[in-house]
Amino acid sequence: MALLCARPLALGAQTPSPSPSPSPAVPRLFTFESDVQMVSLTAVVHDKAGRFINGLGPKDIDVFEDGVRQEVTYFREATDKSGEKIPLSVVLVLDASGSMRENMHFLQEAALAFVYKLTDVDQALVVQFNESIKGSADFTDDVDRLEQFVEALQAWGGTSLYDAIHYSLGRIRDQPGRKAVVVFSDGADTTSGMKEQEVVDYARAVEATVYTVGIRGASGLMARSPRGFLRKIAQETGGSFFWPDRVGDLIKVFNAISDELHNHYALAYSPAKAPDGLWRNIEVRLKRKDAELRVRKGYFAVKRRPRASPVPSGGS
Repeated sequence: MALLCARPLALGAQTPSPSPSPSPAVPRLFTFESDVQMVSLTAVVHDKAGRFINGLGPKDIDVFEDGVRQEVTYFREATDKSGEKIPLSVVLVLDASGSMRENMHFLQEAALAFVYKLTDVDQALVVQFNESIKGSADFTDDVDRLEQFVEALQAWGGTSLYDAIHYSLGRIRDQPGRKAVVVFSDGADTTSGMKEQEVVDYARAVEATVYTVGIRGASGLMARSPRGFLRKIAQETGGSFFWPDRVGDLIKVFNAISDELHNHYALAYSPAKAPDGLWRNIEVRLKRKDAELRVRKGYFAVKRRPRASPVPSGGS
């Protein structure tokens, strides 16, 4: 019996697009309400060879919150038999510091390969960082717009890695569907105002999975490796950390992340204990010995309040 820790992921109906034909929506169960709190989890289940396992059901797992067993009231695969998909919102956080000058074309190819694998219900946003941070205006499913932003990356300046991740988590926290942040950097932080632990704590509070990819910088030597930080923030949020030997392997890594984001299980339960603002550990026990399961480590039990309607800015 495998034992892992988890943390919830809030899933909601997809934001309507300008297209007249409606996109598939996730059941309303995955919207946090002000009077009823549903804890939602994203679980990735692999066999020993790393292949995603299909066909599991609620009887294959047990969920515990702070040691108390919970009743799973919702369980489904990302793409069910009907073909309905859970929408994905993802931020690509790409290092454009000066040390990336020689390897920028490898990063651009890998990022574009990721963008091309987005499905019709997915939306993405691109954030580039060096000593400053620049993000595309909005989440979009327009591949051409995303492509233009990636192709415009230019390497210069220092590395504000912590600030860039914090900014990206803030951009994605209110997005619908499964939320993920994919971070690439080739060196340790040099210019951020945020501290490492502040960013990790913020990531634990935002319901998004963080995937991190690092390579050795162009100089071949770094005063302080970012591997510890990149590994920690990925583990805390149920994601994965990658440190490929060659920059040429980035396309394989980004493709692997994309495949995982589109192959997972969504489940939910209503905790018996009322929200108290404290951190709660979650354990998910998988009953199959031939499989491994990965999810987030816990959540802050904060009562959600309905967001106010946006105030018109006066523009068209």
